[in-house]
Amino acid sequence: MIMDSMLAFGLVLATATQLRFGDTPFGPGEMCLVVWMGICLFRQAGRPTLASNPALSHVATFWLILITAESVGAIVGFATERFFDIAHIIHDIAAYSFLCGVSCTMAVELASEHRRRVTWLVALFGTASLSLQVAHAYGLIRLPLPVDPWIYSVRLRGWSTDPNQLGLVAALLTVISIHLADTATSHVKMIAAAACAALTVPVGVLSLSDSFTVGMLAASIVFLVVKSSLWLATFRRGVTFQAASVSLALVGLPVIVAGAVPLIPAAIDRVEAKSDALYNEDNQGDARFHLWAEAYDKGMGAAMLGLGPGPHLTKKVWKEAPPHKFESHNTPLELFVQGGLLALLAIVLLYASMFLATTRAKLPALAALSCAIVVFSLFHFIIRHPIFWFAVILCFLEAAFARSSRLMENADVAPP
Repeated sequence: MIMDSMLAFGLVLATATQLRFGDTPFGPGEMCLVVWMGICLFRQAGRPTLASNPALSHVATFWLILITAESVGAIVGFATERFFDIAHIIHDIAAYSFLCGVSCTMAVELASEHRRRVTWLVALFGTASLSLQVAHAYGLIRLPLPVDPWIYSVRLRGWSTDPNQLGLVAALLTVISIHLADTATSHVKMIAAAACAALTVPVGVLSLSDSFTVGMLAASIVFLVVKSSLWLATFRRGVTFQAASVSLALVGLPVIVAGAVPLIPAAIDRVEAKSDALYNEDNQGDARFHLWAEAYDKGMGAAMLGLGPGPHLTKKVWKEAPPHKFESHNTPLELFVQGGLLALLAIVLLYASMFLATTRAKLPALAALSCAIVVFSLFHFIIRHPIFWFAVILCFLEAAFARSSRLMENADVAPP
């Protein structure tokens, strides 16, 4: 229980970047993860063999490909670039090494019966942490540290440096809580998990993160589609309330669409106005597109071999003198710049495998989680967050467990 709590606490607080020790990349969350990983590796050393599982296979394969791609990219980068942001190169190398160890260790340790307990602890600790951050932001509690929970006096960032980090945590915790509620074995657990989701959503809204809004919208659509298909499949065993409701909704869909036709022009105008407002806010639309265009150009200019770890973009709207560089705020594109086509294929295959595994295992909330991860990664570089890897590993392990349980049930009901 202590080890599980240490892991959950570390995952939740790893994004509390304002709590880090000075200018170091380590804070309470990272220290908990380092201690947890050290103890786990010490325990693993005494075991004769290391049992493999789908999560470990996918995660280890990703890191092996990424390390190879980054190494090749570093050779190209040092041979072709004019100046280097050494501090951030070292930061990326340290972060990748740390996350490779943490993610592989999690894939091994969570492939057991206490995975469910760790997931509950992450949801509970995460909800408590976000609640405390909101309380701190509104002056209900105080911290003995110089932490500013607001940015521009309107966006909540809690104990994170960037409000989008808070939005990422809120989004992942929300969907993980929905998964716990959807698979709960009792009404008490279902209500507790639903309460966690209800508390984390407002925090994401207060962060004013557009990625949170788009990610949760996409996750909601995926959840409803997968869940509805599962309800419709129950018609084979008889009519249920859920299946009947979905059927009625599908039958009435043409009528609803026909009735909504007169409202379509107004809806399109509203969406365009909202999109223009988001695009023009702080010139973020132009800034992102410029960064993405330069990332593509940099990756192609490196013969799709990459330029190695660290940021490599220099053409941002506001320029800074060398050796300062920028990241592309897009996980696939950033990996394309760093590791070329090989790194890009690695992350695409990881995402595709995760989504296919959760949909085939008939886990709607985790399919929604994988979708939310993909959407968030299109606007931010998120693979350096430990909670990202926890979500990835949870998807693979839960999918494997659900498939194996279904096979055992089918074997039990099969005629002798």
